Amino acid sequence: MLGCGLGVSSLPLYTAGIFMPALERQFGWSRTAMSGSVLAFTLTLAVASPLVGRIVDRVGVRKSALASICAATACYLILATTLATLPFYYATHVAIAGFGAAAAPVAYTRIIAAHFVTARGLALGLTLLGPSIAAAIAPPVAANVIETGGWQAGYLLLAALTAAMLPCLLLLRETITAESRPQDIQSNPVPHALPALLLGRLILAFAVFSLGVGGLIVHFVPMLTDAGISMATAARMAALLGVAGIAGRLVGGVLADRYFAPYILAGVAVSAALGCLSLAIMGPSAATFAALAVGFSLGAEADLMGYVVSRYYPRQIYGRMFGWTYAAFIIGIGISPMLVGTIHDRTQSYALGLTGSTLLLAIAALLFWRLPQYARI
Repeated sequence: MLGCGLGVSSLPLYTAGIFMPALERQFGWSRTAMSGSVLAFTLTLAVASPLVGRIVDRVGVRKSALASICAATACYLILATTLATLPFYYATHVAIAGFGAAAAPVAYTRIIAAHFVTARGLALGLTLLGPSIAAAIAPPVAANVIETGGWQAGYLLLAALTAAMLPCLLLLRETITAESRPQDIQSNPVPHALPALLLGRLILAFAVFSLGVGGLIVHFVPMLTDAGISMATAARMAALLGVAGIAGRLVGGVLADRYFAPYILAGVAVSAALGCLSLAIMGPSAATFAALAVGFSLGAEADLMGYVVSRYYPRQIYGRMFGWTYAAFIIGIGISPMLVGTIHDRTQSYALGLTGSTLLLAIAALLFWRLPQYARI
């Protein structure tokens, strides 16, 4: 849980919007340009994730995460002390994603997939509480630090939070003995000649979902401040994304242990669509509902991604299969803010971007609904 929450897939994304106003004031960078750094970050993380999955399958989580945490911490320190140009801003974010990719769910969820069977959904939900807790706590804390000490202090905070995971690596239990190993579920009912087709369907569904929801994560705070809401209030409302995500991960995990997970994924995609649609129609007055709906959906979605991969594919290749699926998910998370930021800069409004997000999430719900059955426990 701590590893997922303090890793590179959580802190940089949930705090990206908090840094935007301060960087815009000092350097004059547009929101489109800064959203591009999120895209570069997520694309790099996406490219690195399948490779990291193979490495983790071979050398284990602890060694892989140790190297990634040290690298990401160093990059944050460099950002805090030497940032001056937009290309350097991009390059540093690319380095954080590339070298820090093993400090992410692609590594930590492998331990859960290896140890749990009948309660795997709940175990994954507890593990993936980390990003939701980070989403609830990091935005207001980072906003306060930036307001009092500047954006440099904000990046020092991210460095300290990332490094805080290092001693916790000693607690990881990566392997289990043959005697205590639970019996694997023979999960994949799809003919063995079609694993690539199934993977393609998973990749498409998660990519469309993340493309629909990712823009709201980064632009939620700027969206509210544009409407006249103070930064502190907007950050507190953004924290609701994380609070709802906590509930989404737990509820999604418990439901997945009892019901067909792709149907649950379809339901949470519809929930996120309703959140985006309400914000597009009603504006800031719907911000609380939108934050709760989108946060709950995003929490459940990220939790259930690892679950469905572990049910469709055997443990020996979990890292690789999850790496590809997670790569598609994170690419969508990265492209979406760029698209929403571009639409905002051209129309001076977020309404069109939110409408597009609603449509994408509806398509994602249909894709999840049509995934094939896997064997029940």
